[in-house]
Amino acid sequence: MSIRTVAIGVVAAFAFAALLVASPARAQSQAAAAEASPAPPALAAEGAAIPGASASPAAKKTLQQQVNTLIARITPERLKRDIEFKKASALFPGFCKHWEEDLREREIDNLQKLRFFQKDGYETATYTGYGKVGQCESHQSKDGYSIGKISYEEFIYYIVGKSEDDARHAAPKTVSDTHTTEIFRWDNGKWFY
Repeated sequence: MSIRTVAIGVVAAFAFAALLVASPARAQSQAAAAEASPAPPALAAEGAAIPGASASPAAKKTLQQQVNTLIARITPERLKRDIEFKKASALFPGFCKHWEEDLREREIDNLQKLRFFQKDGYETATYTGYGKVGQCESHQSKDGYSIGKISYEEFIYYIVGKSEDDARHAAPKTVSDTHTTEIFRWDNGKWFY
């Protein structure tokens, strides 16, 4: 017997149990039992304050939602996604470290490709730089898919000097600072962007 067949049987059993628990006949029998037994004075006062109020519809709805959530979590597809998430979340910190290294390389590349412009007798240029990764976390979506999130600061720097060489060695001034958050997905055994 395959795992899929067993999982489908388990799902069917839970669905049947949920239908039995949430059935209108069971709710009516519970309501009849509640009417037959005397309520404590505090509960009677609460019931008197709200005529016709009954906890069963809200409880039944909550129970139905719980059953649906449980069934969704034990389907073969969801079980597969849960296993994938364990692997994906274990690998995500390494992916974040690699992403930060890529940002450093990109900043170095931006510095090597500076385009200078004359402004008031000085050589000026701007380039993009990056801060350290501040947030590196993985989550599982409502449907069980693995999602990763990386946040960092992105800076636009301005440099100026009497010559291009002077400008390259000058201390950069921050022109803008943008908080950047990137979202990644796990697919085919690896993180994608």
